[in-house]
Amino acid sequence: MKYLGKHAIFLLVSIFILMLDVIFVSVNYWQDRTNLQQALQAEGERLHSAFEIAEKMTLSNMSQLATFVANNSDVRDIFSKAVYAIKEENKAYDSDHVNQLRQELYGIVSPSWKKMTQEYYVRQLHFHIGPGSTSFLRVHKAGKFGDNMDDLRHIIVDVNEDGIPRTGFELGRVYSGLRGVVPVFDTNMQQIGALEAGTSYKATIQLLSNLLGTNIAILLKENRVEQATWSRPEEALKAACDCFVEATSSDSLEYLLNTNIDFGANNDLKLRSQLVKTEAGTFAVIHIGIRDYIGQRDDHSKPVGRLFLWYPADELLRNLESNTWLNIKIATFGFILVEVLLFVAIRLSQNHLKREVVLRTEEVEALNKKLTLQATTDPLTGLYNRRYFTEHFERLFEQAAKNSAQLSAIILDLDYFKKVNDTYGHTIGDEVLIKTGHYLKSISEKGAIVARYGGEEFCILLPDYNEESAKAFAERLCVGFKQAVTIDSKNGSQPVTCSVGVCERQYADSADQLLSLADAALYAAKQQGRNRVVLYTRNKTVIC
Repeated sequence: MKYLGKHAIFLLVSIFILMLDVIFVSVNYWQDRTNLQQALQAEGERLHSAFEIAEKMTLSNMSQLATFVANNSDVRDIFSKAVYAIKEENKAYDSDHVNQLRQELYGIVSPSWKKMTQEYYVRQLHFHIGPGSTSFLRVHKAGKFGDNMDDLRHIIVDVNEDGIPRTGFELGRVYSGLRGVVPVFDTNMQQIGALEAGTSYKATIQLLSNLLGTNIAILLKENRVEQATWSRPEEALKAACDCFVEATSSDSLEYLLNTNIDFGANNDLKLRSQLVKTEAGTFAVIHIGIRDYIGQRDDHSKPVGRLFLWYPADELLRNLESNTWLNIKIATFGFILVEVLLFVAIRLSQNHLKREVVLRTEEVEALNKKLTLQATTDPLTGLYNRRYFTEHFERLFEQAAKNSAQLSAIILDLDYFKKVNDTYGHTIGDEVLIKTGHYLKSISEKGAIVARYGGEEFCILLPDYNEESAKAFAERLCVGFKQAVTIDSKNGSQPVTCSVGVCERQYADSADQLLSLADAALYAAKQQGRNRVVLYTRNKTVIC
């Protein structure tokens, strides 16, 4: 313990320096993590923008392909015959006549369909009859037709309603895909329906991955897909966002889905990025909510799924760890160096400090005495100041009340003091206040507390003084005041008078009230002509 006490400063400074080193390492680590997170976020925004551009190009291709087929005169002729047969001849979708027309239409578009699937990744070519959306021919699944999809295929409903081509991502009966939808017109340029060309993310995911240089997956909300499609694979991978994997460019996704990925509390549209450690290594993961056609049209805030991007980030993590270890080494070296310098400096300065301590202690004691005097004394008059008076007044009042002792308070105010300042100047006014202080000190007995309360107002506390003795003291004070306090000028000596208010403790319940009652008596003295003493009693003030 003796050793610790002797070296306490060294130990405390060492601990402080060690804490600074820990803070240095922690702050730098936090800053590196923050910079890494910002870099991940920026890269995520760049990849998302690139993905959106690639997606728009794909949608544009689908729209162009649909337009190419819809403008074929044979297609328009056969499709219009089928539509009019259904609507005007009241023939059923599966009647022989309509089926024959459907087969003819299929035969016309079949060659183009095969080429589109091979060269443009098209997975759907679908003719719809309006109003609304009723399937006439699924080229990709010819045996399925006649089902109404007004509540599902909003993009078709809108095109059939206003004849304006549209593109977008939308869920469907067979699959969910990127779709380009255009109106189909008969030979008289009357709209008879709509044609959509679409591709799935499964068909384009690898192409998009190669274009962006990163792994991509599309996650779709299970409840939305189950409401839309006829069926989906039961073995599909699932994610914590209540999604299943619609398409992925890499099997490493399975490792990521088994970790705690932050999809957000509300599964919103916000872009999120983070580093994720898996059995296959560390990956930078970026994901953002995606909206379907109706979500974009109506500006819905809830996504139908998430775009999921990831790429290896082992090198990023190694760089972070390397920077952290470098900071630790720098902090350790700095700590050792500072410790050595500190130890030498302390040893060299100990003797000097011992000599200085004695000298400074003496100076401090003298300064404390001076400060105490300054804190409790009015610098002009040498009397106690208001702060000292107030603190001791409360204590004396409580003691007197507890012991049923006598205590009187006197407040005096110089008469016409403002006129003195205005006539003779503030220098003469200060001389009057100084003389007042000297006079009050000289007339007050030991044990009395005399203070300058403020401006030209002074207070005197008289312990063990009753009404009569306090009144007698105040009368002596008032009579002698104009003889002791004068204004000396070229016109001779001019006496200064004062008004005095007196009150004894028996009339007050607190120090503040006693002072207020004495002040009320002073006010009465002023009102009654000044240069006099007024004593406060229970029912009246008494002029002395």
